Amino acid sequence: MIRISRTLPSRWFAAAGAAALFSWSVNPPAAHAAQLSCGRTVTADVVLTADLLDCPGDGLIVGASGITIDLNGHTLDGVGLGVGIRNDGFDNTTVTNSSGTAAVVEHFDHGVRLGPGASGNVVEELTVQENELSGIELDNADGDNRLRDNLIERQAQRGVVITGGSSGNALTGNTITANQGEGVFLQNSDANRLEGNHIADSGDGGLILEGAGGNTLLTNTIGNSSDGAIVLRLGSNSNLVQGNSSSLNQDAGMTVSDSTGNHILSNTLQDNGDSGIFLQSSHDNTVTGNDVSRNTGGIELSGADRNLIQSNLADHTTGDGISLEHSLGNTLRLNQAGHNGSRGIHVDGEAAPGTGNRLIGNTADANLGDGIVVSKAVHTLQGNTARDNDGWGILADPGNADGGGNRAGGNAEPGQCAGVVCTP
Repeated sequence: MIRISRTLPSRWFAAAGAAALFSWSVNPPAAHAAQLSCGRTVTADVVLTADLLDCPGDGLIVGASGITIDLNGHTLDGVGLGVGIRNDGFDNTTVTNSSGTAAVVEHFDHGVRLGPGASGNVVEELTVQENELSGIELDNADGDNRLRDNLIERQAQRGVVITGGSSGNALTGNTITANQGEGVFLQNSDANRLEGNHIADSGDGGLILEGAGGNTLLTNTIGNSSDGAIVLRLGSNSNLVQGNSSSLNQDAGMTVSDSTGNHILSNTLQDNGDSGIFLQSSHDNTVTGNDVSRNTGGIELSGADRNLIQSNLADHTTGDGISLEHSLGNTLRLNQAGHNGSRGIHVDGEAAPGTGNRLIGNTADANLGDGIVVSKAVHTLQGNTARDNDGWGILADPGNADGGGNRAGGNAEPGQCAGVVCTP
């Protein structure tokens, strides 16, 4: 609607030919309440007034940029085909729910799908459930799409899929639970932000990155997955994983395989079915300030080189606190590995001169095995402390380098240390 207001000069009657002054304002059309039909293409703002049930294909199709679709507490229901809300490339749209009643999207192949080129869109406050392939999918959707505060539950496969080069998007504050596949699957897509999501009871892994680089994972909680909680694999490089928590997952709290340059900082990964953090064939990563207590193992490296493992808490595991196997050039500094069911720190694997691992300033107390065990050569031990272990304090094979300053006392082996000199 266009409104015109007219203002005349106060002395218009005294001034011959005085021109009237006009001001114009244009108000955008308000969203209209509408009873739509299944498969309808929406080109203007709309508020639903009734449910759409048993849609034989798509539920609603976005047909213009800059519009809002308000489900208004209603249900979009399919028959196991199509997409509940399809956006095949339009920008700056919003799909939302203004009602206090849940707005449900269910029984399609995909609940909501943002396709190639879709950018700047918002999907929020929806309940997306019992769809076949995914709750929400982004496929080659670039640039500041935001999925926030949704309940995404009980899909037959994955909860959220971000794939096909979908970059620069944000997934925040969602509850993603009881999906039969992965909770979140991020593949070949970079520079996305996943923050503050609760992911639970997944039939596969909780949060999976595959060939995905430069993503940010912050303060997500992942629990009770049938596989690992957080997985970075197959070239998932240079990601930041910080402040997340995981528990009661059937595999590792976090697995990094065939991936480099990741920063794994200040996560709490406890009570999982395997190690807290497992690096396999992954190099040049930083693992700092994590709590990996109460897992079957704390931090485990296999064929992983040049990583920094620093200031982590690896206590009360049923196995080794920190374990390195056939891994070279790593720095273990200022970690605490105590009260473990086996050894505090174990390094196994021969190294050529100049390629060994460096153990500096770590503490390994009250373990049920040895405090620190370094097999073969040539690794460096400097300034470590090992007390009250049920075996040796520090046991190093001949050929390893004693960097000095190691301390031990109260260990079951009277000699306290072998292969390095320890002071009380």
